Amino acid sequence: MTVGPAPDLLLDPIELSDRLWMRSRFELAESAYVARIESGGLRRLWGEQLSLGSDTRVGVDDLEGEVLITRRTDAGEVVLLQHDDGTLSLLDLTRGSAAIEVAGTDARGVEARRDRLALRLGATEPAPNEVPVTFWATGPTGPRSARRLIKAPAWCEVERNYATPTNAALEPIVTTAVDDIPEGGRLLLWHGLPGTGKTTSLRALSRQWASWCSTHFVTDPEGFLGANTSYLLDVLASEGPARDRQARGWKLIVLEDSGELLTADAHERTGQALSRLLNITDGLIGQGMRVIVLVTTNEPLGRLHPAVQRPGRCWAEIEFHPLSAKQASEWLAAHGHNEASSSPACLADLYARLRGEPVAEPRAAMGFVAR
Repeated sequence: MTVGPAPDLLLDPIELSDRLWMRSRFELAESAYVARIESGGLRRLWGEQLSLGSDTRVGVDDLEGEVLITRRTDAGEVVLLQHDDGTLSLLDLTRGSAAIEVAGTDARGVEARRDRLALRLGATEPAPNEVPVTFWATGPTGPRSARRLIKAPAWCEVERNYATPTNAALEPIVTTAVDDIPEGGRLLLWHGLPGTGKTTSLRALSRQWASWCSTHFVTDPEGFLGANTSYLLDVLASEGPARDRQARGWKLIVLEDSGELLTADAHERTGQALSRLLNITDGLIGQGMRVIVLVTTNEPLGRLHPAVQRPGRCWAEIEFHPLSAKQASEWLAAHGHNEASSSPACLADLYARLRGEPVAEPRAAMGFVAR
């Protein structure tokens, strides 16, 4: 192990357990990285998992910057670098992949450093069944993000997983071309019982739109739409890697399990969150920004807030129904299971039957009631 100048402060890793961009096991390189972020006031952070060629071998000498720490592991090498432009990089290099963290005082400087590292490392394009997704969260040092590749099915592979009314509503949204996006009211509402396939359809949507839209998953919607508006603006103004910018001019911002933001009493419960959400999709904040917001929920919401019901404000409201008994039986037969279904069934329950697991009793359908 090679150790450079000691950081000004080594922090107790337990105090940093909520940092999504750090792994759970804090070792010397990671601790020094965190310490320099804190002591240097580096508030702009980015994390990304890069796919490398199977034969790619990158060493410390191939990277720009002063090596502060390098630690060899059975899987590869962990390197902490200080760059001339003031940015700091932590890299976990293994055969076929590299996890990188970049910190700095300036967002564009961090993005430029990330792009240079990706170029140096020889990053490759994702596999056809992989989609890059940027995950966002805020913490003591402000908004931070991590970009990961997730497995995503093609829509044609999963469209039969949905009940007829759900499929009919999803199809025109998933297959939307960039020229067909509405001028205003770019809010999508997906709701339904747990296990009806909302997450799978989100993955398929991200893959279908990947050529013109990047997916951003906000892990803390309350913070995103809360009093700290710099978090919201950071997400809206963020840029992806240089190789993606021309192809992906639009952003899909996903707020999962956030139905409480849209209820009639949303203002009393969540303050200005609803107003900010509608401002992104159909207001001043969203003007000139190519942003689509998708809100999902498993819970019944009661009556929608009147502001959401205004004509032209919501692009599509889609309820995810369980498959009918007939559709469920056909689905099971198509997957090699001979037992018919005597009642409607959620997608998760059908997969459980294929695995021979017990299935819960059918649950009553839930959804938005806009009367």
